[in-house]
Amino acid sequence: MNGTRMKRYQYQKKKRRKKILFSLLLLIITVCLGAVGFRMALRKDSIAKDHTKKAINPEPVKVEQLTKQEIPEPAKPINVAVFGVDNDGFRTDVNFVVSFNEDTKKIQFVSIPRDTRVVMTDEMIASLEERKKFVPYRNGVKGQCKLTEVHAYAGDDHRNEFSVAMLEDLLGIDIDYFVKIDLDAFHKIVDAVGGVDMEVEQRLYYNDPYQDLYIDLQPGYQHLDGNKAEQLVRFREGYAQKDLKRIQVQQDFMKALLEKVSSTSTILSNLPSIAQVLWDSIETDATLKDVLKYAKYIKDIDVNNITMETIPGTGGSYFDYDEEGTKELVNRVFYGIDNQQQIDENSENKQDNEIEQQQENDNEPQRTLYHNQ
Repeated sequence: MNGTRMKRYQYQKKKRRKKILFSLLLLIITVCLGAVGFRMALRKDSIAKDHTKKAINPEPVKVEQLTKQEIPEPAKPINVAVFGVDNDGFRTDVNFVVSFNEDTKKIQFVSIPRDTRVVMTDEMIASLEERKKFVPYRNGVKGQCKLTEVHAYAGDDHRNEFSVAMLEDLLGIDIDYFVKIDLDAFHKIVDAVGGVDMEVEQRLYYNDPYQDLYIDLQPGYQHLDGNKAEQLVRFREGYAQKDLKRIQVQQDFMKALLEKVSSTSTILSNLPSIAQVLWDSIETDATLKDVLKYAKYIKDIDVNNITMETIPGTGGSYFDYDEEGTKELVNRVFYGIDNQQQIDENSENKQDNEIEQQQENDNEPQRTLYHNQ
């Protein structure tokens, strides 16, 4: 990872900064949602960025010129990875990608469970070996581990690069920026907007002195400050679906917080000062001046235009994601291709191939006759 790929991975996106800032600002206000209880280390790192990587499904082919006027290419969504790290800053207990489409103004959250089974890329393994770091080896597979552990194995100065690269490899997308957050930042953000009102579905009770984690929430619609919000989004042991249910609760909280921020006039009017107070708790490669400049766009957020999904799969000690189901989700969310559209395109390509083959077959006797003459 120190070699050619790392050099390719430097951010060279200044010309896209204006489009990306809206998404970053949104994350600064909302990123805490699913990342509660985790240690923040947002650093202005250069994240690995392989622009030559093959995606799960190539971007839609540009339509040929049907008239003299060229058909414009759709705007590419902006993708931001969000990581919540645990108290020691080693593991990413929360992993999701926020995709913002500038044309449709649609915001989509895609969560990836922390226990997702992944295999490090050859470049990651080479980087670990070069730096004399431990390389995981499980079930006879070199580099296999849980997604949450990639950040830990990477070592200092490589954690962000590895985590971003792992999500890019798993999803087959390019990630433009990352955000990491800790418990302090979460509390500050929730309290800065005056807390969130939402429904707690069931009794939540869990004590773990080792993690300094004490959860005690009654069911019902209630006001959640930073402390109670942390309890809500960290709870998972009492759920039958464990982390999958926790992800759903985190997503519900994100939506409630977004709605509060985008619909409350006092928050909107004080957003620049709020962002400035919280600046020390977060880190990004955009400047504070840039973020404040685009703070006004928060008011344009339409909560009804936000979708939240989790990659499909089956859970256990490991979460084994469904590759085909994940491809369909990625195509739809990040490339704007739904399953039926893909089926139709495959069918059309098949018909075109059959026609070309038939034409070749029809011309074959003529070529043979010419050769015999």
